[in-house]
Amino acid sequence: MPPLAHAAERRYNREEKPEAEGRGGREKGRSIVRKENGKRMQWVADGLCLLTAAIWGTGFIASQAAIDADMSAALIMALRFTLAAVVMLLVCLPRLRGFRVHEWKVGSAAGLALFGAFFTQIVGQQYTTVSHCAFLTATNVVLVPFLVWIFRRRRPSARTFACAAAALLGIGLLSITPGSFALSFGFGDAMSLLCALLFALHITSLGRLSPEDDVLRVNLVQLSVAAVVSVAVFLITDLHAVEAVNWNLGLPAVVYLGLFSTCLCYFLQTTAQKYTSPSQAGVLLSAEGLFGSLFSVLLGMESLTVNLAVGGLIILGAVIGMELSPRKKQPEKG
Repeated sequence: MPPLAHAAERRYNREEKPEAEGRGGREKGRSIVRKENGKRMQWVADGLCLLTAAIWGTGFIASQAAIDADMSAALIMALRFTLAAVVMLLVCLPRLRGFRVHEWKVGSAAGLALFGAFFTQIVGQQYTTVSHCAFLTATNVVLVPFLVWIFRRRRPSARTFACAAAALLGIGLLSITPGSFALSFGFGDAMSLLCALLFALHITSLGRLSPEDDVLRVNLVQLSVAAVVSVAVFLITDLHAVEAVNWNLGLPAVVYLGLFSTCLCYFLQTTAQKYTSPSQAGVLLSAEGLFGSLFSVLLGMESLTVNLAVGGLIILGAVIGMELSPRKKQPEKG
């Protein structure tokens, strides 16, 4: 190569190398920022799951008030889901254009699972004890990792399984009255277990959300589907029950359930599950029982027992264990 060509090549390398290194540095910087933003969003998502569990915990009190007002289970479901769907429709009016097919699919599947879970839970309570129903329903926290494994072909970590099992143990201690959990399994228990499966399917179905999905529209679809089916069941089976209702007591309770325990909570859960895995969400949402028991104690509706204290600590340990686990969301996303 001629001397002038060597000189030109050396000048080219001196000029291009810093520029190439600069581009590489900028790309590396952007990658780090994206990674940090992803971790931050997962922490926020987990916080939203815990907030959802806390609000659901207060829902136990509102539900009891509605029952004390002689509202049937079908009426409570129809009113809470209809109110929640109407409010979400008003919120979503500016976003109704541009619905994606995937949003319809995810929202419809979640809505059907949601209705089925509440319906089977109510039927189960009619044929088994409250402690049986509460404990068997809570098994959804263990079922979620297995459903992710089955439907997504992605095996959750051993830590996830351990934390889910610990959360189930804690919920069992919260739910079971000493001496009342007899060794029996009847129709009500089977319905309660089916309820757990449907709640697990609901959490897993929301795990299909993609970054392009609008959580408000997905939430509107799932609440609307649950409302339509709930109203249909009420009109067919329980229309006569309206006459006996004490509306002064029941209406405020149902409004709270519709606005906060349903509309707000399922929006928060749907938002959170865009950024955290179904298994992680399942364990965090299982704190609902802990919050419900705490609020009951604070309001004087329940006394502090050894079961409550130990069960609460176990659930808290499971939640902390999930938070200390490696922050990997993608492996569970199909």
